[in-house]
Amino acid sequence: MIRLVIPEKHGMTTRRHFLQTLASIPPALALRRAWATESDPARIALVIGNSAYRGTPLINPVNDARAMASLFGQAGFTVDSRLDASRSDMLAAIDRFGSAVKRPETRQVVFYYAGHGVQLDWRNFLLPVDAVVETAAQVKQRCIDLGLLLGQLGAAKDKTFIIILDACRNDPFGNAYKPEQKGLSQFDAPVGSLIAYATSPGNVASDGQGKNGLYTENLVRELSQRGTRLEDALKRVRLNVRLASRGAQIPWETTSLETDVFLFREGQKKLSDAELEKELEADIETWTRIKASRKTEDWVAYLHDFPNGRFAEIAQMRLSHLLADTGKATVTLAASRPATAIAAEPDSRPVPTIRNEAEYDALPKGSTYRDPNGNTRKKWEADPIVSAAAPAAKPAGAAIDIRPGSGAPQLMVASVNPFSAGRYPLGRIYTVGDEATLRETDILTDVEKRIYSSRVTRVDVEADRVEFNQGSTVTDLMGNALKTNNIEYDVPVQFSPAEIQVGKKWRAAFVRKVNGQSTNAFYDIHIVRRERIHVSAGEFDAFKLEAQGWNTTYGARLEMNIWLVPGLIFPIRREWTTRSSRGQFTNTERHELVSLRQQAIGL
Repeated sequence: MIRLVIPEKHGMTTRRHFLQTLASIPPALALRRAWATESDPARIALVIGNSAYRGTPLINPVNDARAMASLFGQAGFTVDSRLDASRSDMLAAIDRFGSAVKRPETRQVVFYYAGHGVQLDWRNFLLPVDAVVETAAQVKQRCIDLGLLLGQLGAAKDKTFIIILDACRNDPFGNAYKPEQKGLSQFDAPVGSLIAYATSPGNVASDGQGKNGLYTENLVRELSQRGTRLEDALKRVRLNVRLASRGAQIPWETTSLETDVFLFREGQKKLSDAELEKELEADIETWTRIKASRKTEDWVAYLHDFPNGRFAEIAQMRLSHLLADTGKATVTLAASRPATAIAAEPDSRPVPTIRNEAEYDALPKGSTYRDPNGNTRKKWEADPIVSAAAPAAKPAGAAIDIRPGSGAPQLMVASVNPFSAGRYPLGRIYTVGDEATLRETDILTDVEKRIYSSRVTRVDVEADRVEFNQGSTVTDLMGNALKTNNIEYDVPVQFSPAEIQVGKKWRAAFVRKVNGQSTNAFYDIHIVRRERIHVSAGEFDAFKLEAQGWNTTYGARLEMNIWLVPGLIFPIRREWTTRSSRGQFTNTERHELVSLRQQAIGL
């Protein structure tokens, strides 16, 4: 807290002395004091921006910190802002911040950092401006372990925590010391928190050419919009930065927030039924207009207007495919939009064949390569290491061949990062002839109902359509259902995310049509954890999705659990239950994998 020391004369403060004192306060401190008169003690923010490093100075972190501190102040937070902080300054600020967090009246907490950052042994360290580092041991001794802050926050319960790190600049120590890994390490957000990073794990972020860094420039713009959910604003930031950097910088978040968070209080108003209906109609109208589009700008515009829309996951996948397929895709937004996307440059580099772990490790994240079996792959965070000594299993005619007793393929390596379950693309590629055998049982009684097969009989990439068993079941290329026997859906039901990561949330809303009758329904879906699961086909390392929703027409309660393995075109297990408006079970089904043969995998 900043205290103004006012000279006194005869027990009274003179107006002239007060103005002289106020004029002597640095502008940043004067601003902080001005905010405090209107700030909310239940909402606190600590903002740190470090630029004046001795050997590797940066241009924008101090500017970025000032902009964010101003934004939080306008939103009513009590803000403590530290610029060009030494190690002792940062430790003292974090200690005071931790004490403030523990106060009973504190409900919403934000920490923002801009400056150099580095990872070591899966932990993330923030660099004070006076840090002189020449060895790995000195990183731990002279930098600030982000775990210190997270520990302070973790000790406080029933609060909301937002951590924003614009801390992935290149060469934090110059030539004195080169960390083995670039950027920051992935860290899954604790319950009730969100951690936002300026770029993907292991990558570096732009310090920017203007007044602010690329990430914070977009962050301030999007977070300034009243009435915008924090998570929606961050999705827009990710889109803007991805396009503006030509894919070189892609922000990401990990979240375990349990409620919607708004930076500005006025944004928390609940929409009326009429407003929700209008929003939904606009979403559907846009989807109907662009669903067959091959124009990148259509999907960019959709994701900007509906970052959490009923087709957001599908739109993310469509955009990624279009940018990859076209090689050079000019993406522009209307002048009224808050960011202008830049053309993606074609990649003319030859695709290398990787034969060992050293060659794999040398590849930048996101690079395309061929494994020892000739399969084209993309290097993602936590991607399985491919080596000549242990090539991916590829029986004749199939990339994957799973049978009872044969053992499940290890498509995901065990996460060696103790703080994260990893992050993966969906990785589904459907090919005619792919086939799964599944077992259906009743959840309540465990009685087997049937064993059945589902075979891919048609794939239409242009139409984004996959047919199974001669069209009895139809999905899109992500595996989202369009038709299941006599049940049809007006849009793909997006149970499959574009990217799999613990904490991810989205909504699937749709119209379900059965024998000419239509009902409205939705699911709120959450990737809750990574776990081992045993089914008839074997034991798998999978991500568990939990979905809860309603059939709003009949007032029926809907629940679903899905276990996904990135790259497999069928879920390992699906469980869904339906309860009537009176709470009675009307459906209790479990479907689990018995066997699977598929010819391609997209990891």
